[in-house]
Amino acid sequence: MRKLSVLLVPFALAACSATEPENLMCPALEVASNEGVEVSQGRVMTPEEAQIFGMGAMFSQRADVAPAPADVPRRVAPPIPKIKVAVLSAGGQFGAFTAGFMTGWSQNPVTPRPQEFEVVTGVSTGALLAPYVFAGSDYDVNLEAIYNGVGEASVFRRRSTLELASAPSLWDASPLRKQITDNLDKELWDRIAAASDDRTLLVGAVNLNSGFFEAFDLTSIAAKGGAGAPDCFTEGLMASAAIPVAFAPRKINGNLYIDGAARQGLFLRGLARARVQPEIYVFLNNPAAFPEGDPTYGLPPLAGRATQILSDELLRSSAEDAVRFAMSQGWDIKGVFAPDIEPGPDCINRGGQKASFCKSFTAALFKDGWTKGNANPIPWLDADELLERLGDSRHNQRTQ
Repeated sequence: MRKLSVLLVPFALAACSATEPENLMCPALEVASNEGVEVSQGRVMTPEEAQIFGMGAMFSQRADVAPAPADVPRRVAPPIPKIKVAVLSAGGQFGAFTAGFMTGWSQNPVTPRPQEFEVVTGVSTGALLAPYVFAGSDYDVNLEAIYNGVGEASVFRRRSTLELASAPSLWDASPLRKQITDNLDKELWDRIAAASDDRTLLVGAVNLNSGFFEAFDLTSIAAKGGAGAPDCFTEGLMASAAIPVAFAPRKINGNLYIDGAARQGLFLRGLARARVQPEIYVFLNNPAAFPEGDPTYGLPPLAGRATQILSDELLRSSAEDAVRFAMSQGWDIKGVFAPDIEPGPDCINRGGQKASFCKSFTAALFKDGWTKGNANPIPWLDADELLERLGDSRHNQRTQ
């Protein structure tokens, strides 16, 4: 018993000894504002809360500043611009599906991918995809390099037991940060910056201090530039993908941030403030077919299973909310789900749990996405079909 007590001392002290992350000051990393946005349970934000959620005013300004055509009399309202929007959801390694889909869609001989999206939003793995989707088909090679066959070693390092005694997270996300910085070259940076006048790239994270979801305007920080801008851009992506407990929170402008999926699995609601007619493409990095499980009775497997269920439910709810909101606005919305495929035996760890990132599984997801994006016709689901898929999956779970 005495030996056990000695072994537990470092863990009892962990909460006191964890080193707080360095505070990165990023004045240009603006948070999109969105007054009057409805959040969970239909509650409307107060003015004080307004600037920490959604796409908001910044996109509205970009969409609305375009002058009316010269041949349109001033007394006639200018035509409502049509825009294309890509909404990229959370979903961990299932992001490989969207990476493959985008790549196959670019090469589709009948209905190729649009040359550009006016708005791209991303959460968690969707945020990591977002800069390359925003930059266009020229960056499909980056999507493939990052996601096709990605394994754990490219995303995180598991901490040792001794490290956990003074660590703020189970895993060290340094490999992920290196991957982001290696791919954020000057050409990509310049392309995002050049689009800031009339296009918008947003990623979502949760502010641990306030408890609210925030949308970082990455086009703004790229346009403003400066010596620390690339680091701030990278930290915005890292914040959006900082899975609670697994990855350490990121500290930006004096606030701690975690994965945006803790509040919203995807987001688009702020578009209602802009005078536009969007055509929305939703990429759900989730099969919406959550499997039953029989976790081992112990803290790690039970916590892992509970987290999976909570994350799955939140993403479904976010997807349903987005689809219903788009329908209420009369917007065109379509989407695709990641496939419901089982990982191979090489993706099961010693404890019988599925690996968080498995090379063969992400390769299979990328291939499935490429095939669907390159298909004729592309198997898009419309709004009713998306809701039916989400609703049926819940119904099937309740009745099995």
